[in-house]
Amino acid sequence: MKKAAFLFLKGGDEELSQITGIALIDRGRGELDHHGRNNEGGETSASLVAEKLGISKEKPIQELLGLVRRSDLQGRSEPFDAADLIKYAQRNQDLTDEEVVEIGVRIVADGIEFRRNSLRRDNAWVGKIISDFLAEKKLVPPKVQQYLETLNNPRFVRPFDLVEILVAEKARSEEEAVSFGRKLITLAYEDGVIFLRAQGEVKKAWMKQVREHLIIAASTDNPKFSPAARQAGATIAVQKNATGHHQIYFTTGLVDDPTIEAVVSVVRLEEGLVQGREIPKVDLRAPEKIEEVPEWYYAKFPAIGRQPPGRLFLNGSLTAPDVPISKIPWETLLYIVECAVRYQPLNWVRWKGERIAYYSQQKQS
Repeated sequence: MKKAAFLFLKGGDEELSQITGIALIDRGRGELDHHGRNNEGGETSASLVAEKLGISKEKPIQELLGLVRRSDLQGRSEPFDAADLIKYAQRNQDLTDEEVVEIGVRIVADGIEFRRNSLRRDNAWVGKIISDFLAEKKLVPPKVQQYLETLNNPRFVRPFDLVEILVAEKARSEEEAVSFGRKLITLAYEDGVIFLRAQGEVKKAWMKQVREHLIIAASTDNPKFSPAARQAGATIAVQKNATGHHQIYFTTGLVDDPTIEAVVSVVRLEEGLVQGREIPKVDLRAPEKIEEVPEWYYAKFPAIGRQPPGRLFLNGSLTAPDVPISKIPWETLLYIVECAVRYQPLNWVRWKGERIAYYSQQKQS
C-alpha cells in the first residue's frame, strides 16, 4: 500500500481553496469536500475520496462508508465501533493530530482486513482483554460495562467494532493486538469518565421547560455535555466553551424544523444587531454559513434511511476554534432561544421589529 503524507492546515475555506498541489479533504469546498453540496444522497468526504480512488463499489468499503454516513451526518455511532473509537482518540487532548490519524487509519485498515480475509469474531477473547483492563480500575463507566456484557453472547455482531479490529490485529501478532486493544480501551475508558463528569455538570446546569421542549444549557468545555443533556431529557442543549464559542444541539425527531429554523433565524438576527451590522437581506434560515453572519454555521444533514436528519447550529467548536466568537451575551442567547421555542409559529415581522427597537433604545440610552 502506498503511503501519503498529510498536513493539518488552518484557515477558512476561501483561504484554503487557493492552495495548489495538495488534495484538501473535508475543507476548501473542492471535489473532496462534501460541505456546500446538494447532499440528499448522503455524501461524505470519505465517500468522495473512495469514489476518486475507484474503490467505492467494494463491499467492505461500502460497509465502512455506511458507518461514516451515520456518524458524520447524524452524529450517531455504536459503542466501540470504528467511528466511536476514532472519536475517543480525536477528543483525547494528550494525542497529537498525527497520532489521531495513525490510530484512525489503523482502525479502518483492520476493519477492512477483517472482511477481506473473512476472519471470525472472538468475543470471548476481546471480553477478557477488557475484563483484565477493568480489574485495575475502581470506576467502570456504564458504556464500557455494557459493551463488555454484550460480548458474553458469542453470537453478538457489530460491524467494524473492537472485536473485528483486534481479531485482524491478532492475525499478525497477538502481542501487538493486546497492546493496541488496551490503548483503545484506555481511550474509551477515559471518554466514559468524561461522560460521567458531564452528567454531573448537567445536574447543575440551567434548565427550562418550554412547551414540550426541555432546554439545558451550561458553560463547559466537556465534549460529552450534549449527549449527557440528551440523556437527561433535553431536546435542545446549549453549550458555551471557555473560548466564548457557543453550540446549540437539537434532538432531531423531537424538535421539528420550523422550531429549529426559528432558533437559527433569531440568533443570526441578534448577532447582526449586537454587532451593529445592517440587517441581512438573505434568508436567515439558510443552511451552512451565510456571509452576513460568519459566526454561525447551520449544519442541516439529510435523513438516512429511517433515521431523522441531524441538525446542529454552531458558533465554532472545540475542533473549530478559528471561527469568530459570537458577541451575543450568554443570558441574551438563552432568552432568544427560549422565545424562539415558546412563540411557535414565530411571528418573524413582529420579532424582528421588537429586537430592532430594543437595540435602537439601547443606543439612545
